[in-house]
Amino acid sequence: MEEEEQPLQKASSVFDVAAKESTPFQTVSAGQGQGTVRIREYTYSTANFHASPRKLRMIGNQISGLPVTEAIRQMQFSSKKASDRIKHSLVWARKNAMFQKEMNPENMFVKLARVGKGKYRKRVDPKARGRYGTIRVPYAHMKYVLWEKQPEEKPVGRNPEERALLAGDLPRRDVKGFKLYKKTWMPLNERKPVINPKPFYNW
Repeated sequence: MEEEEQPLQKASSVFDVAAKESTPFQTVSAGQGQGTVRIREYTYSTANFHASPRKLRMIGNQISGLPVTEAIRQMQFSSKKASDRIKHSLVWARKNAMFQKEMNPENMFVKLARVGKGKYRKRVDPKARGRYGTIRVPYAHMKYVLWEKQPEEKPVGRNPEERALLAGDLPRRDVKGFKLYKKTWMPLNERKPVINPKPFYNW
């Protein structure tokens, strides 16, 4: 009997791209009293470059919480010296998130922008009369956390009380100093005597 012909096996190649499944959404906490949301997350960090951590933190506060496209636009027109470096790193982080995590750039925003301190370089500062000082050249880096929330996803409470609070079924607790009292001025009832009158009743 003739043997059945088996299909030829092709050799693997580095150019063959395997079918990659999309990154699933993960459930994280949206904050105290805000329930949970489903997100995709990508983390990117720049290298240490010549910048002061204190000044770089101002840029981090500026772009934190903004959409990635808006953060890039803010850095494009910023007058800060480090804004050009941050702009290019944001573009690179958005590109990596698109290809590695398959995140949608339209729904992507900067969740966190942390600033870290790098090593200080020391240089000699010549002075008069043969003296010298030390110049410290600061270095810093910035780390981004990019999020993509699942569209049309309502927050879910972690426990029954939080779920009731999000749904509006649980009344807010009474806080001292925030209660609504009756009006201070009330119309005077002439049939009742006034005992210890307030100053606005003294005419």
